[in-house]
Amino acid sequence: MLRWAEVHLDRLLHNYSEIKKLSKKKKIFAVVKANAYGHGSVEISKFLEKNSDVYGFAVATFEEGVELREAGIEREILVMASHLEEGCREAVDYNLIPVIFDFEDLKLVKELGIPFHIKVDTGMGRLGFLEDDWERLILELDGSNVEGVMSHFSSADEDKEFTQKQFEKFLFLARRIAQLKPDIKVHIDNSAAVPEKFDSILTHCRVGLALYGSKPYEGYSADLRQVMEVKAKVISVKELPADFPVSYSKTYRTSKREKVAVISFGYADGLLRTLSNRGEVLINGIRCPIRGRVCMDMTVVSVEKVDVKKGDTALISGEELTFNEIAEKAGTISYEIMCDISPRVKRIYYEGVQSLRV
Repeated sequence: MLRWAEVHLDRLLHNYSEIKKLSKKKKIFAVVKANAYGHGSVEISKFLEKNSDVYGFAVATFEEGVELREAGIEREILVMASHLEEGCREAVDYNLIPVIFDFEDLKLVKELGIPFHIKVDTGMGRLGFLEDDWERLILELDGSNVEGVMSHFSSADEDKEFTQKQFEKFLFLARRIAQLKPDIKVHIDNSAAVPEKFDSILTHCRVGLALYGSKPYEGYSADLRQVMEVKAKVISVKELPADFPVSYSKTYRTSKREKVAVISFGYADGLLRTLSNRGEVLINGIRCPIRGRVCMDMTVVSVEKVDVKKGDTALISGEELTFNEIAEKAGTISYEIMCDISPRVKRIYYEGVQSLRV
């Protein structure tokens, strides 16, 4: 096996416990959209359903929800970003709960008679009913099977003032809807907002990033562990002469004789090309800088300070080289780094040190 990802389910459960401490009495939707941020939505959901009190799972599409149901997941599944007309059969047949964000889908979901959550736009500018439509929305919800109301923070990791304004808007509407349905589920918290002490009207939270061990911001008040470790084999080691070009477009030249290794991991596996000449991997505990352009299937790294041989293992990401650190060097966010780990990188699931499932 040339490239693989080790998914440590014991760390996942540890992170869940940390989040539960922060969420207080709020019940938790585990966000497992986009294949659980690359970790494997079926395995992650099965493990949490069996080993925790997770309330339910949040996905983006009806197809993702169907995959979980067909894998045996029984708890609530919330479909957050799809078009109801294209998924109404799946919603009914697989007991999936759609999130409704416009009047067209609201009309359809009422005709179907199935439970749903509504989403309101408090400052994200993406999905959700805008404030000018809230009075009409409240009228049209009367007598419906609405079970939840939600919104989405845009900047909870960096702008506390704006987040508070979003929450106050949301709180106003949530209280109005709670008058119609006192047992309504109310949720707006994401990973970044869970530690905040918002009004007790909130009943649930939706957690993705923190669950997988990435802190949304510096100083986040939870002891999180990165769940995934990404690894690849060294397939070549050699010494290049001075003034020798490395990889496509000759963006790096050796200044002297330099020992390099080729690792079997490239941008087709999820190592962003923007990490060319700036990223690192770890080999035998030593940081090895990337030399030249990241290729589709391989990457060249300098191993001047490392005792390395063909067949050794390179750590692409793990607790010593986190997704957050890689994202900062690549000029992106850890979400993207996780999601970009491609399907050809085999996932191996550990339930502790001894137990292994592939």
